[in-house]
Amino acid sequence: MKRVALVGNMNNNFFAITRYLRDAGYDAHLFYRLAMEHFQPSADTFKGDYINYCHQVHWLDDGFHNVDVKEVREALKRFDIYIGQGEEAAAAYLAGFNIDVYYPYGSDVYKYSYLPQEFKLLSKMKSLVVANDTRPTYKQMQRGTMAKYLRGAIVNAGHILAETTNEKFEEKLKGLPYKGIYENVPMPFIYVPEYDELRDADIAFPAKNIIDSIRATHDFILLYHGRQEWKTYHNDFTGKNTHYLVQGFADHVKNNAASKSCLVMLEYGSDVMHTKELVKELGIEQNVFWLPKMYRKEIMYVIKQVDVCSGEFGYSYLTFGTIVEAMLMKKPVITYRDDSLYTAQYPKLYPCFNAREPHEIAAAITEAAQNPDETKAMGMAASEWIRKNFIANPLQHLVNIIEQ
Repeated sequence: MKRVALVGNMNNNFFAITRYLRDAGYDAHLFYRLAMEHFQPSADTFKGDYINYCHQVHWLDDGFHNVDVKEVREALKRFDIYIGQGEEAAAAYLAGFNIDVYYPYGSDVYKYSYLPQEFKLLSKMKSLVVANDTRPTYKQMQRGTMAKYLRGAIVNAGHILAETTNEKFEEKLKGLPYKGIYENVPMPFIYVPEYDELRDADIAFPAKNIIDSIRATHDFILLYHGRQEWKTYHNDFTGKNTHYLVQGFADHVKNNAASKSCLVMLEYGSDVMHTKELVKELGIEQNVFWLPKMYRKEIMYVIKQVDVCSGEFGYSYLTFGTIVEAMLMKKPVITYRDDSLYTAQYPKLYPCFNAREPHEIAAAITEAAQNPDETKAMGMAASEWIRKNFIANPLQHLVNIIEQ
């Protein structure tokens, strides 16, 4: 039996892959730091057996400069295959472990891998004194050495597996002088059996009664459970144009006054207050409901209760967390997708309501609300597509790499 170490757990990605590999007969173990509360196994399962193969590590608790290399080596030395992601992968590379399969997630490529290996004192002082959106923060400069080893982990990985995204992100990824094999293969970051077996009676969390009540009083529920990011600038990739969704929904409400439609969103992201102000300006407070930030295992129940889910309307992405979660739960999505970027790899794409501008989003919402049977059928077809192309095929590809 091959022993597989999964090092890193951004967005709980690797917890799902760990479980899939264990199902396939591998002795797979997850090593993760508790970077954020919802990036931990308990946020994505209702069972407790994960404690036998998921190991919270403290390598980075005192900063990357203080990583205990001996501790990392002791934890990882017994494995045959190393699958990596993020700062934990950088620590493993520092300790002398080459990553066999690296899964990029975003800022590891477009931000940290492009930071200088070291920053001069003058640059650090300028970052504290002079405000500049294009200049790395002082905190990022302190982590310059981490960026060096994260870049090393990616560049020297045997395989880099990443879904086709958009030209701007692809430019950053392909701009790295990687030595391994780069392939457009999705990361199967959701463990489907957990939610196929989901029973309403087994679920209990604070927002359950709220979404159940909304379902009982509305004919059509549109859910956006991603981050509110549209006004505050972080970098070129974080903006999701979620204000377009709110504006489009407001137009739908205005043009369909008799419809009992509502928009449900999470209090998550930098621009929650800005979005609430926009909702008030548009006069749709009675049609918009807010839920607290929650774990994926709770979000999946919420998705189950709604009719349609929203993606984002900035850059085109074929797959990302919110729409994958929706489609796996058999819900169609309204999102922006530039099909020309993906048809070479997937001649037939999943069905969706493809929209970008507010008036296009409004038309998509109205179409979905007025055609419930067709909308439900779209969700079923999207689920079949995503289960085949996002889960089954990528997992087989990963197994083939491990076996080679």
